[in-house]
Order: sequence, then C-alpha cells, then structure tokens
Amino acid sequence: QKRTIEETWRHIGHLVSTIQPGECENYFANAGYASVKS
Repeated sequence: QKRTIEETWRHIGHLVSTIQPGECENYFANAGYASVKS
C-alpha cells in the first residue's frame, strides 16, 4: 500500500505507462469518443 501522495502518483504514472495506445484508442471508441477521419 502506498502511504504518501507522492508514492501514489508515482504508482499511477507506472500504471499509465502499461496501457498500450491501441487499448486506449479502443476504450475511447467504445465510449463514443472516436474521432471522425475523413
């Protein structure tokens, strides 16, 4: 468990770096935020 705010933010930063761009893109597309490409 993280005991300080700094440790918590550092851990969140680590977690964010594990998300692949394609996974993030799919999340936004499924949530209805996909961009319209022309």
